[in-house]
Amino acid sequence: MAARQGDSRGEQAAKPAGQRAYLAIRAGILGGDFPPGGFIEEGQACDLTGVSRTPVREALTRLAAEGFVEIHPRRGAMVRPLLGSELRDLLEVRWMIESHAIRRICEDRRAIPGRLYAICETREAARPDDLLSNVEINTQFHHGIVETAGNSVLTKAYEGLHASLGRASMLSLQMKFGDSDLIDREHRELLDALSAHDADEALAILQRHLRPIPQLMAALPS
Repeated sequence: MAARQGDSRGEQAAKPAGQRAYLAIRAGILGGDFPPGGFIEEGQACDLTGVSRTPVREALTRLAAEGFVEIHPRRGAMVRPLLGSELRDLLEVRWMIESHAIRRICEDRRAIPGRLYAICETREAARPDDLLSNVEINTQFHHGIVETAGNSVLTKAYEGLHASLGRASMLSLQMKFGDSDLIDREHRELLDALSAHDADEALAILQRHLRPIPQLMAALPS
């Protein structure tokens, strides 16, 4: 374990300063260290990430483009609250993209990449209390399904949802609307249905899989 931790620290240190700052601030937003409506000052971010102001500015600009923060001159970056109305719109677009991907996979009888099963194994092995890892792995899984449909424009559009989907997934787990064991089972069931090219079954599983989102919508400010 000590060797793996050392390797992980080495990998982090090898990343460019802007990337390290981006990952650290993003993790702080997702984990709640930077609460919605609060401001992230450049000096505070520098202390957190251990890098200078220029990489921090680059990271905050990237996070603003992804919808995590809003830049306010002379005040810093405000963490954008996730609103119930935004989540409703997000769910609609997510369903449109993922359901289309499912139909395309089944109609074209596309093979399911082995890496999607590997992602399932990684998530099942993750600690339930490591919410950030679970959210990241979950994003990889659903992105992989969309990517398997073979439409690069659709995949790019889905990438644009990653920031909001990640925040919604994190909030769902934090507020106990999502159950890790159930999520793992439904991921496996979804892959089995896709492997059998059973679109109706796969769509039914996806619909069940997304059922915590209306609960989360009701809990968020409108």
